[in-house]
Amino acid sequence: MDIHVILNQMVILFLLLAVGFTVGKLKVLTPEGNKALTKVVLFIALPCTILSSVLGSEIDITAIDTAFYLLMALFSFVIAFVVAIPIVKLSRGNKENHGLLTYMCVYSNSGFMGFPVAIAIFGAIGAFYTALFNIWFNVLSFSVGIMLVAGKGRRIDPKLLLNPPLIAAILAIPIAFTGFEIPGILTETIRLTGNITTPGAMIVIGSSLSFIPIKNMFSEWRIALVSVVKLLLVPFVTWLILRQFISNEYMLGVLVVIAAMPTAAQSSMFAIEYDGNERIASAGVFVTTLLCGITVPLIVYFLLGAM
Repeated sequence: MDIHVILNQMVILFLLLAVGFTVGKLKVLTPEGNKALTKVVLFIALPCTILSSVLGSEIDITAIDTAFYLLMALFSFVIAFVVAIPIVKLSRGNKENHGLLTYMCVYSNSGFMGFPVAIAIFGAIGAFYTALFNIWFNVLSFSVGIMLVAGKGRRIDPKLLLNPPLIAAILAIPIAFTGFEIPGILTETIRLTGNITTPGAMIVIGSSLSFIPIKNMFSEWRIALVSVVKLLLVPFVTWLILRQFISNEYMLGVLVVIAAMPTAAQSSMFAIEYDGNERIASAGVFVTTLLCGITVPLIVYFLLGAM
C-alpha cells in the first residue's frame, strides 16, 4: 500500500466533507434537505454501489471464502464488544449512558464513511466486503444496538432489518458466485448511480456536523474516551486477533479499516428516537469523524503497511 495514495484519498474525502459543512453552514442545504439527500444516498445510491461492485467485475471469491468472511465480520463485533464493555463500565459518569457509550465504541460508520474509504483503498473488492459487513451491521444495530441505547425493554421491529442496502448486499452474494450479467446499459446506469455514494455520503456527514453547536463538542470528557477506544484500541485489537485467522490481505484490511471508522451516525438518530443522551451522541459523531482523518492513515500505515 502506498501511504501517499491513501493520504490523498483521505484528503479528497475530507474536502468533500468540508463542502458539506460549508453548504450546511450557509443553509444551502437545510436539515430537511439533508434528510432528503440522506435517503437518496442510503436507499438509492448505496445499494447501487453494492451491486455495481459485483456486476461485470472480476471479483474472485468462493462460497467458502464468503462464509468465512461473514464469520470473521461477526467475530470483529465480538472483539469490539469485549474491548468496549469493561472500559465503559469502569468509566465514571451516569450509568444510564453506558449503553449509548458502548454503542458508540462498537458500531462504526461502515456505511457513509466505510464505503468511500474502503473503495479508495481496496477498490471494488473493498465495496463488496464492506457490503457483506453491513449485513451484520444492520442486523446487530437494529437489535442489540437499539437495546443498548434504549434499554432491554425495547421491542425490536423486524421491518427495520429489511432495508435497501441490506437487500442489495444479500443479492450481491449470488451475483458474485454465478457471474450473473445484466444488459450493459443497466450495469452502467447502476454504476453511475452508485458513483453518487462517495460525494453524497461525505456531503451528508459534513452538513450534519454543521448543524451541531461546536462549542458543546469538546466539553464532554467521555468523548475523549470514546475516541481513543473507537479509533485506536478497537482497530488495533481487531488487527491483532484477526491476523491470526485471516491470511487474505483484503479481508483483513477491510475489517481493520471498518473498525477504525468513526462512530456510526446512527448513534445520534437512535439517541433522538429512544430518548438517549443526544448531546453525547452528536459530540461523539462529530469528534471521531474529525479525528479519523488522522487516525485512519496511521492505522493503515502501521498495521496494514506490510500488506
